[in-house]
Amino acid sequence: MKKLLLLSLFMASTLNASLPEFFGTGVSTSPIGNQGNFDLNDPNNIYYIPSYLGFAKKVSATASAYLVNTDFKSISNVVTSNSTTGESGSTTTTGNVKTDYSDVTSGGINFILPIRFDTAGALGISYFGPLGTVTETDSGDPVLPEYVMYRSRYKRSQIHVNYGHAFNENWSMSLGTHIGFQASARVSTNVSLGDSFGSRGASQTKISPSLGAIFSILHKGDDFRHYFTYQQEMKSNLETVATGDISDPPLTLINIGIDSMLYYDPHTFRFGTTLQFDSFELYGSLEYQLWGNYKTPVLVVSNKGGTVRGSSNYEKIKTKDIMIPKVGIKFMPHYRWGLMAGAFYRPTPIDSDFSGAGNSIDTNVLGLTSGLTYDFRMFKNDVQIGFSGQYHKLSSKKVTKTAGQESGSTGSKIGAPGYEIGGSVIVVQSGLKVSF
Repeated sequence: MKKLLLLSLFMASTLNASLPEFFGTGVSTSPIGNQGNFDLNDPNNIYYIPSYLGFAKKVSATASAYLVNTDFKSISNVVTSNSTTGESGSTTTTGNVKTDYSDVTSGGINFILPIRFDTAGALGISYFGPLGTVTETDSGDPVLPEYVMYRSRYKRSQIHVNYGHAFNENWSMSLGTHIGFQASARVSTNVSLGDSFGSRGASQTKISPSLGAIFSILHKGDDFRHYFTYQQEMKSNLETVATGDISDPPLTLINIGIDSMLYYDPHTFRFGTTLQFDSFELYGSLEYQLWGNYKTPVLVVSNKGGTVRGSSNYEKIKTKDIMIPKVGIKFMPHYRWGLMAGAFYRPTPIDSDFSGAGNSIDTNVLGLTSGLTYDFRMFKNDVQIGFSGQYHKLSSKKVTKTAGQESGSTGSKIGAPGYEIGGSVIVVQSGLKVSF
């Protein structure tokens, strides 16, 4: 059982989207509203516009570091347990809910590797993940209010691989993939409570990669770029089975399944354009995301024949597809300096007033971004350093719980009588680009 719990905690990351989706790919893209820029040889662009690879001519690499700080509104004096949750018998208790999530430090690296033939195109590789670890997990509380899009969604490793090819001097196309995982485990234990012999157990695990397609097409001219990118939905799931028998005395104590959607990336359709003027560049894009298959990051326990009762699953989440507009501008007062600003608006994909059973919460976000870059030469190579900052304002929303417990019995739901959701997220980023 210990091995099963460790595996479940490791894999159940509640990671529902990604670091680059929320906070950008580097100091040349994050400050303009988290979207692609004008530079065909900038590796930070390949997450948004991988078809740029068809025109890339230089071996280039970028590295970025992120610090993410969340500040959500406090939730106090609400029901924290009732007879439905089973944590306090028939007693209803009230208290405060922890909303001060820990800061996150993450990093990203991007590479452009041109294939050394005139018309062969280039390969692009992107990696994003928490600094110092592969994955950090925290499934949060299963019944108390949880900002499900922020607890751990950007604390996982991600890999994107794309290949781009130009058809002529104006058009290029790319194909690629992003990588997910499907995990399964089986753990069996035989526990002895007597003195005749000791306990024993066995476990089996399997982790298989799964691939999601990425497609992009670009039309460019001397002073414009028009592009479309599609990223396929990715669902990574955990399926585990655990059995626990007692031999002395004989009893089947546990025979359960534990299932969770580890993380979810929606189908994403991205349309964008960039325009270049004398000392200005303008950027605009629109993302359409399909969230119909999203599930909240809750571990679901099912009884497969033992004495353990399965999860109640009172929460019924409804989702909606969303459109995310983004705008940005870059001003170049000098050929070495770039000053950038941008904004975006991201509606929540959860279609609910949160008054019913369950406390998975989210709200609309207005994001403001800014940053600067400085270009210079070092050892005959082009180098760029930069810094950026983002402020995400979560719109305030009053949640008022309906009467009755989650099971329909008399009493108050978890979170009653209600609370207010909202707050802010601050992101600070530094980065480096080198072109050879």
